[in-house]
Amino acid sequence: MGKETIPYKVLVDERVEKDLEKVPNYVVNKFLKLLDEFEKNPIQPRSGFDVKPMEGYPGNTYRLRIGKYRALYSVDNETKTVRITSVQHRGDAYK
Repeated sequence: MGKETIPYKVLVDERVEKDLEKVPNYVVNKFLKLLDEFEKNPIQPRSGFDVKPMEGYPGNTYRLRIGKYRALYSVDNETKTVRITSVQHRGDAYK
């Protein structure tokens, strides 16, 4: 038997729901697929999802590229929690 891994709990800020109303459907669809992937491993690179750590942001903050859009999120490995804080067009994401 393989080692059981505890899934990450994925929290989505209220702001993200508003952000998703303003982005194209393909971004929303990719984002929804991403939620399942985040439960397994929120920082593992995978096909179609470009993940990078963010410098100058608090804690373990990462950005995920979805076409011209960016999802910003933080990871707490101790509590196995992912908090998604925004999904924005790349020109607005880092303000």
